[in-house]
This record gives sequence, structure tokens and C-alpha cells, in this order.
Amino acid sequence: MKRKEPTIYLDSHASTPVDQEVLSEMLPYFTNHYGNGNHKSGLKSNQALEKARFQVSNLLGARPSEIIFTSGATEAINIGLLGLAEANTKNRKHIVTQRTEHSAVLQCIEELKLRGYNVTVLDVDSNGRIDINQLKQAVTKRTLVVAIMLANNEIGTVQPVKEIGQICQNVGTKFFCDITQGIGWHSIDVDKMNIDLASLSSHKIYGPRGVGALFVRKLKNKITLNPILFGGGQERGFRPGTHNIPGIVGFGKACELQQINSKENYKHISMLRDRMQNILFNSIDQITLNGSSENRHPGNLNIAIHSIPGEQLKELLPNVMFSTTSACASSSAKPSHVITALGVNEQVIKSSFRLGLNKYNTIEEIDLVSNKIIEIARKNNLLTLKTVDTNRAN
Repeated sequence: MKRKEPTIYLDSHASTPVDQEVLSEMLPYFTNHYGNGNHKSGLKSNQALEKARFQVSNLLGARPSEIIFTSGATEAINIGLLGLAEANTKNRKHIVTQRTEHSAVLQCIEELKLRGYNVTVLDVDSNGRIDINQLKQAVTKRTLVVAIMLANNEIGTVQPVKEIGQICQNVGTKFFCDITQGIGWHSIDVDKMNIDLASLSSHKIYGPRGVGALFVRKLKNKITLNPILFGGGQERGFRPGTHNIPGIVGFGKACELQQINSKENYKHISMLRDRMQNILFNSIDQITLNGSSENRHPGNLNIAIHSIPGEQLKELLPNVMFSTTSACASSSAKPSHVITALGVNEQVIKSSFRLGLNKYNTIEEIDLVSNKIIEIARKNNLLTLKTVDTNRAN
């Protein structure tokens, strides 16, 4: 009887597995502490809510009062950008973003264009980074907000966030940063980085899906938003509706664990990523790295094997879970706007695929997948003269 091959999950930019400690923290709020109201049971839920608010704020260097819980980063982006525009009473009708920004940000900005805003979309270099000098030239005293993410969800490239924040502060422009993919891996201090608004999601840091947060600066250079949702007044009126207490509890615990374990986890997954990259790049000809080799998410490996379309590779590796684009755009037949923005040719665009590693992946899994990809390349006559001993790939 043929042995069943294991399923190997390498799509952690789309979603990470829930940490067992996170799940354990959540479970009592499904079964025991489910109250929602002004009574003893409801008080227990409210205490858990505020504890999680502290845990999330602590990871960002923020204050608990500056955290608004949402259903995820996409909702946070909408509340932040549209709410900021709705509250805009000054002659600031200009927005700056970048070509590789998350689609949620780009679509919100497209909506604001219809409402009369002018938009500057910055190009990125071949590594996916903006040019700081171009940003300086683009931002003026008429710029309401600069919206640029911390780490890209497809290629993992990390932007110079502190420098961007300083440019914005110099002219009184607000800085909105989607920190979803980079939080916990790259040190964030919203005060020191002059970030005014930030979006993040639980399910990128081993928490549950369906919960996230919006950071809104409340003290120094207080940010004013108008609500775009209406209802019961929860979350200072910005995100009305019954709180997802189990999810929020899990989110808070995930933030706490990310803060405690980030150095150890960073070392582990970056080692796996580098191991896999070395094996593949030393064995396969016509292979390209998409994004930066230095300024990137520790678990990101976005590559193209030129003669093998990414979708074909997925079919040839049915037990390996990975993506050829972001999860949010996976239903679209359009090529990745992120890879396209790098200026690569059509063959690279079609051949690109994203591997997202997490803290639960092992060396054995990485070597197994690497060897499977090499075997596919062998059948397509794409091997170099070199071969790599995976036992020495570290």
C-alpha cells in the first residue's frame, strides 16, 4: 500500500495556524464567559476585552485607548482612510500611496478619487521599495495622508517606515501604515515612527481569523475620524456591533506571545527560508527572487522558475499549500499587481509563486518541498551543474 504523502502548509502570509496557547485562552469565552451586558457575566467579558486591548497596544508601543477592534485589517483600512477623509475640513485633497500597496488600501483610495481627491501613486524599484526622495517631492502641505505598508503581503519587502513617518510629520501629513504582515517581526513603535493610523489582523500572527484592529493616534497630534459605520456605539462609535470576545481574547494573546517569542521565531523561520532559497537557487537555472534579499519578512520567499507557470507548479505539488498571488486576489485572473510593479517580464510574472513559512514548519518539510521542486525543474531541463547537499544547506 502506497504511503500517503503529508500535507505541507507554506501559505502563512494568507493565514497562520492558531497557536494552542491562543486557542486555550479563547475557549472559556465560548462556553463559560459568554455574557454580554451590564451584569456579572458581562463584566467578565468587558474585562477580557480591555485586557486584550492592552496586549495589542503593548505590541505597537501604543496606548490601550488608541486601539479600535475590527473584523480584520481590511475593515480597519476602510474605517481609517474613509473616516479620515470624511473628517477632513482643511484644504488637503491629496493622497500618496505606492503601486504595491494592499488592494484594500488601493480600492479605498480609488473611492476617494471619485470623491475629489488627487492621488499620487509612487513606483517601486526592482526590490519593491519606494524611493524616499520621490516621496519627499510628492508630499506637500496639501497632502492629507500617505498610505504605505510596513511589509508587503506578496514579496515581503519592508519599507523604510521611520523615514516615511518623519517626512509626513515635517509637513503635517498623516501617515497610515498597514502593519499586518510585519507586526511582531519588525520592531514597531508608533510614536517613534510617527505612525498616525495603522491596521493589523490577528490571523497573521497565530491568532484567530475574523478579528483585527485599527490604531488611531489619540494624544500627540490627535487624529480625528468620522464614523462610516453606525449602530450601538461600541469601539468609540467607530466599529459598532457586538464584540467578538473569543476572537479578541485570542488576538490579544497572540500579540502577547508574538512579543515574547518574536526573536526566537524570527531566527527559526528566517533560517528555514534561507535554507530553502539556497537549495533552490544553487540547483535550478533560470530562477528569480521577487523582492528584496535584505529588507523583507523573515518567512517570505517569492520566486519564479521561468519555464514553469506558478499555477502549473501548484498542480504538480498538490500536497503543498502555497500561493501564486495574495489570498485576497486569488479569485482574480489578473496578474499580480505587485510582481508587475517590479518591472519584470511576462514570463516571470506568470511563473511567480509565494512561499510563506511559519514557526511550525520544520527542516524536514523544507527539504522535502525543495527536492520536489528540484525534481520538477529536472524534468524541465532547468538544473544547473551544481547540486546541493540538503544536509549542509544551513
